[in-house]
Amino acid sequence: MTSPKTAAGEHDPSVRALRSREHRIPRRHRVFVDRNLRLSKIRAIGFDLDHTLAHYDPVPVEGLAFDLTKRKLVETKKYPKALLDLKYDPTFIIRGLIVDKKRGNVLKMDYFNFVSRGVHGLRPLRSDERTRAYRSSRIRLGHENYVSVDTLFHLPEVYLYLCLIDILERNGKRTLDYAAIYSDVREMIDEAHRDGSLKSIITGDMDRYIRFDQELRTVLEEFRRGGKKLFLLTNSDWTYADTLMRYILERGRSAGAHWWQIFDLVIVEAKKPSFFTNGEAAEPLPDSVRRDLSIPAGRGGSGAYLERTLGAKGDQILYFGDHTYGDILQSKKELAWRTAMIVPELDREIAVTQEFSKDFDRLSKQSAERHHLEIDKAALGREMRRLTLVLDDTDAADPVRRHEIASRIQEIPAEIETLERGLVEVQAEIESLRVKIDRAYNQQWGSLFREGNESSRFGHQLKDFACVYTSRVSNFLHYPMNYYFQSPVGYMPHDI
Repeated sequence: MTSPKTAAGEHDPSVRALRSREHRIPRRHRVFVDRNLRLSKIRAIGFDLDHTLAHYDPVPVEGLAFDLTKRKLVETKKYPKALLDLKYDPTFIIRGLIVDKKRGNVLKMDYFNFVSRGVHGLRPLRSDERTRAYRSSRIRLGHENYVSVDTLFHLPEVYLYLCLIDILERNGKRTLDYAAIYSDVREMIDEAHRDGSLKSIITGDMDRYIRFDQELRTVLEEFRRGGKKLFLLTNSDWTYADTLMRYILERGRSAGAHWWQIFDLVIVEAKKPSFFTNGEAAEPLPDSVRRDLSIPAGRGGSGAYLERTLGAKGDQILYFGDHTYGDILQSKKELAWRTAMIVPELDREIAVTQEFSKDFDRLSKQSAERHHLEIDKAALGREMRRLTLVLDDTDAADPVRRHEIASRIQEIPAEIETLERGLVEVQAEIESLRVKIDRAYNQQWGSLFREGNESSRFGHQLKDFACVYTSRVSNFLHYPMNYYFQSPVGYMPHDI
C-alpha cells in the first residue's frame, strides 16, 4: 500500500523539508488550510482585483467612500446637514456582521446564528432587546430584511447607515423606515462608485490609497514558472483595472514589461456572482484597447467560457478572492473551483493573538481549574447524599460507624463552601481575561473569527467555503510551487 507521504509533491525533498519547518515562517506570512490542496494538480490560477491583488489602505479609502457618500445623501436625499460633521470610525464595523434593515440593527452571530451582540444606530443593544427581537423565531438570513457584510467595501456603508439612524433618532424621529434609509445609503455609495468620483480620487493619488506589495509580481511570475496559467477576473471596468494593475505590477519595471503579459486571460466587468452561473461568451474590449493586447481579454462572459479558453476546469482551477459569497462560495459551489480567500484582517488578528498569548494561556488554565472545581463540588454533593442514605441504613448497634459517617456529613458543607469561594474567584478572573482579550481585537465586536468559544459566522464561512486562506497573495512565495497544503487533523470534542 502506498503511504500518503509518497503522494504527488511529497517526493520533492524541499516540500517535505518545508513541512517540518513551517513554524519558521512568521504566522502573518503563512497560508492556512481548511481543505487539502495540491498545487501540483492546479492548471490555472485566477485572481480578483480589489482587495486581492490590489490592497487598499483601509482608513483613507473607507474614509473617502464615507465622505463622498454622506455629501451625496445631504445634497441629493436631503438628509440633515449634521451628517457632514461626522468623521469615519474605522473600528466600528467589521466584516461578517449582519444588517437588520427592518429594525435598524447590526448584529454579530456565532456559528449557530445565535445573536451574541449588536447595535442600534451607534448604541449597543441590551441583552433583553436582543432576546425580544431574535430569540422567539429563527433568523432567516436569506430574507430581504438582512444584508451580510461580506466585503471591506461594505464597512463605510454600514457605519454611515448607523450614523444616520443615530442622528435622526436624536433629532426626535421616533418612527423611521430603516429599510428605506439603508436603500438611500446603498444608492448613494453605488453612485459614488458608478460616476467615477471615488475611483478618480483613488487613481489620482495611488500612493495614498493603494498599498504597494513589492513581492506580488514575483509570486505571479513564480506561478507561471510552475506551469500555471493565470487569469484576472474582476467586476471593475478596463480603465480602472488597467490603472491599478500598472501601479501594482509595472512599478520599477522596464518600459516594455506590461502587466497583462503575466496573464493568459483577462476578464473585466465580470458581473460576479452571476458570472459563475450564466453561459455567455465574453464581449470584446474596444478596438483601442484590444489592438495593444497579445492575450485573450473581454467583458463579462461566464465560467464555462473561461474554462474553455484556458483548457482547465473544475478542481484544476484555483481562484483567489476576498468576497465570501461573490468570489469564494459561488466559484466553489457552481463550478467546483478550488478557492483561496484573501483576508487582510489576518495580520492584526494574528498580532493580537501573539501579543496576548500569556493571557490566553492563563485563561485556559483558569477554565480548566473551574472545570475541576465544579467536578469536585459535584462529587462532594454526591458523597453527602450517599452517606445520608448509608447513615439511615446503619445499625444503631454500631455507634462507632454511625459517628464516623455523621462526622463526615458535617465536614462536607464546609468543603463545598470552600470550593464555591474558589469558583467565584476563578470565574471572576475568567470573565476579566475574556473581556481584556475580546476588546484587544475590537472594542465593539471582539475577534473577527470567534464569538465566545465558538466560531463567528464569518469564521465558520471561512472554514466552510475556502480551501485555503491567507492575508495576501504574495505569502505563497514562502512555499514551493508544487506544495501539498494539508489541513490540520479534524478532532472531535471527545478526541481532545
